[in-house]
Amino acid sequence: MSSDDKDSLKKRREQALVEHDQRAREITQWVKEHKGVKGLVNPYVTSVTPDSVNEIIAAIKQELENGRKEDAHILLNVMSYLQSYDFTTADEAGQNTQGFCLAVSEVGIALRHLRINPKNAMRYLIYRYKFKTLANRLALFDFVPVLHLESTMVCNLRCIMCYQSDPKMQGEINSARVKTMPWDLFTKVADEAAARGCCAVVFAGRGEPTLNSRFSDMLRYCHDKGILDIKFNTNAMTLTEAKVREWLSLGSFLTIVFSVDAADKETFEKIRIGADFDKIVSNIRMFNRIRREEFPDSPIRTRVNMVTFRDDQDAEKARAFWSPLVDEFSARNATPEQSGSIYQYGPDGVPLNIAPSKTCSQLFGHLYVWADGTVNPCEDDYLSHLRLGNARTESIYDIWNGPKMMQLRIAHMSGRRSVCHPCNNCSRC
Repeated sequence: MSSDDKDSLKKRREQALVEHDQRAREITQWVKEHKGVKGLVNPYVTSVTPDSVNEIIAAIKQELENGRKEDAHILLNVMSYLQSYDFTTADEAGQNTQGFCLAVSEVGIALRHLRINPKNAMRYLIYRYKFKTLANRLALFDFVPVLHLESTMVCNLRCIMCYQSDPKMQGEINSARVKTMPWDLFTKVADEAAARGCCAVVFAGRGEPTLNSRFSDMLRYCHDKGILDIKFNTNAMTLTEAKVREWLSLGSFLTIVFSVDAADKETFEKIRIGADFDKIVSNIRMFNRIRREEFPDSPIRTRVNMVTFRDDQDAEKARAFWSPLVDEFSARNATPEQSGSIYQYGPDGVPLNIAPSKTCSQLFGHLYVWADGTVNPCEDDYLSHLRLGNARTESIYDIWNGPKMMQLRIAHMSGRRSVCHPCNNCSRC
């Protein structure tokens, strides 16, 4: 490469960084201006009904009357909570009563388990109760309750509010020796999670999960290992009839979250750079057709999660368009961290976001394993400044209970969050 070419490439990279930083600041400003505005569309569109909640209550009563003693107090608390569940106000945030809440989608998952295997329904409700009450109270689980796995760090889109639009992230991808999680690493982590009683695996991270050629095998492996709650996010660009049939044939309690942020082609494709709105709509309709015609009893459910961060996004219009195509729909305002502002500081060195002083519950409920095995405590730290270790050479248990993770928890709980970068620039909690 000639010196002129190198200079040109350097200038393009510098310009890309400037443009990304400007977008991040604009998104951050929009979010701050809309802070306090209800982000969730109400009512939350779901297939769950009051009758189905009563079905769960009846099943819990039956379980207790049959003499169940283990975790009986938890099931009693869940039953009491569900007896006053109000569908006129419930949404993805749930209803926080008695120090506990269940989102509508979680009620739906419990119902799906109940209709196929009531024992797993009880396991699921107990797991969610423990997770919601203990993690939010900053109580430490012996093993991470929700494990996030990045099947690949590569994505086929460059959404303007996403980590992938950051040139620094693209630099990480270009220099990475491992971009897609190897099968042996995945099985090592999944085997340990199942053996330790982990109930939830989420395939998410910095890339598009379905780009891993063995992604369907990963889903099946988790299902066969007894993982109760499996979820993944996708932009739906790569859906094919073959993939859809593979997923639906699992019989797994899988939640597929389609990431869409508008109901019209022009706005959608301005946000999701590289996406084809018509193709995505067609793919989701294809999914529904195959499920309806070939797998009518599949427990798999679909959801649209819309993230709003601009004035030309109409959440109500999106709800009207997408709701007939999925089982659940929700919309919420973005957080500044999604745009990369977590790494930005003002000219005076002050963080772009003023971090709250309270402890982040992420440190007590979640862990992220990147494609190369790097273990991180937070997905918003997509450049891995907080990296804790590597799952290739260490166990998840040792990392979860290890000194680096414990130091982070202690710093947060001691009011010293400001010494942790980039926690000192995060407004999420």
